[in-house]
Amino acid sequence: MVRLESHADAPPEDTDEWDDVVEIPYRSLSGEVGLSCVTGGFTGEAFPLGGAGSYRVRVTRRALPDADDLEDLWLLRFRPAEPEPPRWSRRGRPAVGRADSGWRGLFAYEVTDLLWAVAAAGEESGGATLEAVRQWGVRHHRTAEWREQPLSRRQPHQLDPADVARQFGVPAPSRLAGMLDLFAAAGLLLLDQDGYREPAVPPNVEDVLDLPTELAEQVVVQRETNRFCSFAADLVSVALWNGTTQTLTALAERTLVPEVDVRAALEWAQRCGLLRVEGSVDGRFVMTC
Repeated sequence: MVRLESHADAPPEDTDEWDDVVEIPYRSLSGEVGLSCVTGGFTGEAFPLGGAGSYRVRVTRRALPDADDLEDLWLLRFRPAEPEPPRWSRRGRPAVGRADSGWRGLFAYEVTDLLWAVAAAGEESGGATLEAVRQWGVRHHRTAEWREQPLSRRQPHQLDPADVARQFGVPAPSRLAGMLDLFAAAGLLLLDQDGYREPAVPPNVEDVLDLPTELAEQVVVQRETNRFCSFAADLVSVALWNGTTQTLTALAERTLVPEVDVRAALEWAQRCGLLRVEGSVDGRFVMTC
């Protein structure tokens, strides 16, 4: 559900009821906006803003848990304003997520699905026993014996479970459920009286497995991309809208992101050629695109 509003001045500061809040500049050439698909298509009835020019729009979102098929409520409030960099007031989740250990992308889909099932069953019951995993699968439209299915033939870009098992000195799994013991041997899962669960900090796959050099490099690149790409886009937006002169403290305050994550994202964005940073990030610096 999306609501558009046009205001003459700044709207009320009622941000506490929203999960996500950001104010961004918007330059309108037509003086109208409309809703459409991200990938294109016709808009519905145009929403008038009050003429062509520069605007600022406060974008807010919150979940609608009891609204049938609707998942979110979005409210976009436009007002005339000269351009200035975006500013975040609330974030429903961290802009820079936890580093992925890299395991899930190296096996067939059903293995990745099993890992998700273990995580979900563990959250529901405090520990993912084999029976809890089976029941979770049945509730989510897997067959009753889905854990006992033979492992699929691996694709060229995937790891061979038999080779992984040899590295850890455990029997090679032939069926899906056998991957649980393999992951326990690798430290990706912990096994106790409550069943399988994920450790607080799972080991990076390249640290515990002997991977081909090229594959290990790909894992690291993908991990950093997944962590920093979205937030780097926020930093690029700040730079493009006249926010080139910055400090770590100012950027952290503007984006609601810890300084350590701002620094890491800036370094990643520079390596990828998304931003250029002149000066030391420990003082005042200039970032440009």
